[in-house]
This record gives sequence, structure tokens and C-alpha cells, in this order.
Amino acid sequence: MINTAALFSTAFLPGQAGFDTGTITGLAEWRCDTPMLFKLLIGAGTQAAAWPIYGDGEDCPCVLAAPMAQAQASWQALSALMDRPRDAASIVARSAISALLAGGQSWLVFDCVQLIPHDIGTQDYAAALDAVRAEAQALHSALQRGDKAALAPLLAAGAASPATGYWSASASAQLADVEELEKEDLPFLQGLEVVGWEEDALCYEVGAAGEPDVTGLVTPYGRWIVPLSQRYVDLGTCYADDGWITFATADAPDAHGVMDLNGTVVLPPAPGALYVLSPHLLQQIDPDGASRLRRLPDGALLIDRVDNMCLRNDGLIDIERQTGDADDRNVCGVIDKTGKVVVPPAYSSVQDFGTKKKIAIVSQRIAGRFLFGLVNSQGELLAPCQYEAIDCATTSSPPKLRKNLIFAIDAQGLACMLTLDGKQAFVPAYPPAHHLRGVAVQSDFLYVVNDGMAWSMDFTGQLLEQFDTVDNFKAAITAQLSEAMGLGKKKSVKRRSFTPAQILAKADREQLRAMAALLLLGDADLAARCVEITLEELAEDDPEEEYEGDTPAAACFFLLWSTAAHTQGHGTTLDWKAVDEVARIGQHIGLPALRDFAWPEREDGDAMAEGLAAIAAHLAPHQLRLVNLHGGEDTHYLGVVRTHDAAAFSKVALQAALRPVVY
Repeated sequence: MINTAALFSTAFLPGQAGFDTGTITGLAEWRCDTPMLFKLLIGAGTQAAAWPIYGDGEDCPCVLAAPMAQAQASWQALSALMDRPRDAASIVARSAISALLAGGQSWLVFDCVQLIPHDIGTQDYAAALDAVRAEAQALHSALQRGDKAALAPLLAAGAASPATGYWSASASAQLADVEELEKEDLPFLQGLEVVGWEEDALCYEVGAAGEPDVTGLVTPYGRWIVPLSQRYVDLGTCYADDGWITFATADAPDAHGVMDLNGTVVLPPAPGALYVLSPHLLQQIDPDGASRLRRLPDGALLIDRVDNMCLRNDGLIDIERQTGDADDRNVCGVIDKTGKVVVPPAYSSVQDFGTKKKIAIVSQRIAGRFLFGLVNSQGELLAPCQYEAIDCATTSSPPKLRKNLIFAIDAQGLACMLTLDGKQAFVPAYPPAHHLRGVAVQSDFLYVVNDGMAWSMDFTGQLLEQFDTVDNFKAAITAQLSEAMGLGKKKSVKRRSFTPAQILAKADREQLRAMAALLLLGDADLAARCVEITLEELAEDDPEEEYEGDTPAAACFFLLWSTAAHTQGHGTTLDWKAVDEVARIGQHIGLPALRDFAWPEREDGDAMAEGLAAIAAHLAPHQLRLVNLHGGEDTHYLGVVRTHDAAAFSKVALQAALRPVVY
């Protein structure tokens, strides 16, 4: 959706006898902004009115209305202050505005609903509408005084500009949501080649026969955003979500410029390529490869000789300074979407900032080694790059927090914990006992080496308990991990699968209803319905389809869970990486006990295991248990059972050769 300001004419206002939405006529519009002329024409004596083309606006004032006679008088007074038009387009434009305002309707309505970033009916919306009304009254007063300085943008306006907006007697302004229509229903498309519907720009890209490279953009209601007469090529509408369109001209196809969504050119074409990074930022690349960052819409140079700009998961933008030295690794930094430098380009890498603790891991290449440190969201270095490793979930993640401390290994290979301001919580004295991520540090203690033995150590640096020799400790940990990952000496058995016919042949309805009742919190009727749905779908399924399971009962049990989860809202699947979905679990599993679930204690770096534990802790007072049908796999198959059913559920699942985890 492209937010648009519009002027409408109507014989009656909502609430007056005779009002009919079918008689509303669109006079003018402008995308993404409010033209000064629209406010001037509304002027003084406006009133807030409901506007039923918005559902929330049927009974609530959300637009401004003024008598059409007042708008006509304001236009005549403004025309008297304007210089005589100097070209045919300006003469036609002024004549069109005069004619449209004299169309015979009694009221002029100014619709700025889409440009007010608040919900209709709220105090914030009412305040914003009052602010627009105040601007309109101020412009009307300036017109009455003949204050040319205050009206300068209008007095200098040509045939079409952001100050006057778009006016047309043949193309109605936007009255409803804009969507693609059939070409045969739009006379202005006849004889043109429709390249495609550009959803982001809400326009058809069209061309004329014989010139396939020259294209234009036109709305379904006939407004030409980019007329074919401009002879533009290479229209880049993929940036319309950010408010811009890139283009080149047929005469200079290797030079690119930028226009807004109204077709107004803000940056004329220049040699090279352009890439819009955000509503405020543009990357310009010269033919020789030199790259720079410019501000939109004025094109001001922000940073010269930067490259590899990329949007990050934390909403910031990575940059890399061009140095000409292929071996210079310390050139990476971060900016925000307005171009403000968050982290200067002085690092080999800058990982994502945490969502709560705005801290990121940075690295520098020092004497041939990559060492790590910490920065805050103001770009201040909290911990210098002197650590061999800093704990995080992935190579792009923020630091993982444990009791508001961060595990690190210093340049000498010694384990320590860092505070949130980058200080060492204790003097490092022992190396970690294992090199694998997630093994050296646990939730409450570290595994370290002291005199060849593996010890646990608390987060203050105090040794707690001796375990075994380092070699035995590593061997035990490695064996446990191998077993968990199915990498032991015993070859894992290939999972079996069964066809619908094989599953149906073994299906025991009574047993299935009992199993379903456990998954559905004892609702016997719903359980019976789920069983019938599952078996009916199997009977109608492709006979060649196969479903995994160690037994037909296991496959059927899993299909039964799927019916309860996806049809009845009693379960869900979550990818192991979808940690953000934990806080929204109430939207995935539709149980009353989860409606008020929140995860406020989430720390940066917490993984799915901590999220599932938080859900389980929330369910416990409700006498409910969280179950994961395939615990330990990449996808979690979640459901909920009553606490007193947990043992029975586990027993039934084990009989079907399933090994669920009950939290």
C-alpha cells in the first residue's frame, strides 16, 4: 500500500440526508506526502467529518471538510498572486484545477488518513488531525494577508509539483485500495504492451510497440506516474517499498537516477549504478567500481569509498570501507537506516546487537590473529579486541548472556567472564576444558583445566569440583555428544515408512481415541472427531505416499497429533531456529493457559531449549505439561497434556515406538 493524500468533492457530508458514497468524486491526489495546495484549499472554517470509505471512520471524525465555495475563493485569490503561466502545461494545469473546483458539488473533503500514523479514534489521531487543521488555517491567513514568502512554494509551482499535487479530470483520484485489474477493462491500456503489474508501485509497467526497452508506469485508474514520453528505461520498482524508483534514459542507459513514487525526479541520472538501501540511503557505484553512500532525497554525500553494504538481522546496515589494500581486514563498520555511523569501519567484523542488551561482538586482525571484543550501540569499545573467543550462538549472533555475564577466552587461552561493561569478572587463571562451543560453559559454571584435571568453576573464578583427567573428561563428553547425534559405533537404523493402506490396516479406533483424548486435554468428542478426520484423510490419500515411523502405530500417532495440532489448534511445529516464535506461542497453540504467556526473562543468545523451558514453567501452575513428540530433532513437534495425563501419555507413546520429551 502506498499512503496517499486526496481531495474529494461531495454534495453532502456523512450524516447528512442524501449522502451517497457512489457520488463521491476524486479531484486530486499525491502519494506519500500532503501538497501545500490541498491544505490551502481546505483553509479556515474546516470541520472534522466521518468518512465511510474507512471502516473505522464510519462513526468517527477522520477527515477535514470545507465548503467548496471557500475553496474556489482561495484558489482565485492564489491565482491572482501567481505570475502568469509561462508554458502551455501550466496554463492547462491551472485551468484544470479551476474546472474541477467548479464541478457543482457543495463540499471539498481532504483525506489524509493514510498519512497519519495513528489509529482512527485515538487521541493521537485527533491531535494529528488538529495539527493539519492548524496548518490549513495558517496558510489561509497568509493568503488573506498576501504573504508571498509563506506561499512561495505554491507561487513558484509549475504544471505539476509536490506543492500542487496531481489533478486530472479524466483520471479519478484514489477512492479505494489499488489493485490489478483486467487489461480489457482499462481503455488507456489498449494499444500498449503490458510488461507486468508492479505490486510495490501499484502500477502497470507498460511499453509501446517497437520500443521494448522504453517503459512507463500507470495506475489502474489512469494516473501516469512515469509517462512513456519521458523515454525512461531500466525502471527499478523493487525499491518502491522504500519510496523510490530508479531509472535511466533511452539516450544514456548506463546513467541512473532516482524519482519518488509520484514520478518526481529527485536525483538526475549520473554514470554508474544505484541501489536503494533504505528510505534515506542510496549506494552509488561508478563505472570504475568506486562506491559511496548518499542521502535521499537530496543526494548529499555521507560516506565516500564504501562497499558491501548489507541489511543485518538487527535492522542496521553493514558497510566496508574501500582501501585498495586487499589484505586490510579491519575495514568493517555499521550504520543505521538514516546513514548515522553506529560502529566506525575499524573492525574485521561486527556481529548483531542484542535485542535487550545492546552489545555486539567485534573482531580485529592483530598481528595475524583475529581477536574479539565488545562494543555498545553508541559505537564505544567496551572490551578491547584481545580475546581469542567470545561466546555466541552463531558467527553473526550477539553475545550469549549467562547471569548477565559473557564467557570469553583471552589471547593466552584462559577462560573468563566479562561484565556487560566489558570488564573481566575475575582474573583469568585456567584454560577451558573443552574446545566445543556450549561445553566449556554451562548455565552456572565453567569447565576448566587445573593441573591436568577437569574442574567446574563458578562465575567468580572459584574452583568447585574436580571431575577427572582432561583426556577422560574430553572422551566422555565426546562420547555423549556422538551418542546424542547418532554418531556412535553402532550404525543408526534407517527410519521406516508406511503407506496409508498399511497404517489403516493396523489402526485401532478405540486406542486412537484414547491417545487423541490425551492430546486434547480429555475432550472425548473432539478426540473422536480428530480420529475420524485422520483416518478419512488417510483413506483418500495417494496410495503411494509414505509416512515415517518405527511402526504403523507410530506413524498413525504422529498423523493424529498433526490433526489435533493444525486442525484444532492444540499443537504446533517450531523450527529450532525460530526462537522469536516462543513469545508468540499463544498464537500457535490456541489454549487459554497460553494467552497471557510472555518471555520477559529472555536473554540475548537464549536458544529454543530455554524458550521451551519458559513455556513449560508457565503451564505448570495450570496443571499442564508441554510435550515434544520428536525431541532433539531440527523441528519441535509441540503439544500440551494435563499433568495427571503425562505418565499415560508417555506410556502410550512408547508403546507406539515414539519417545517424546515431557517438560
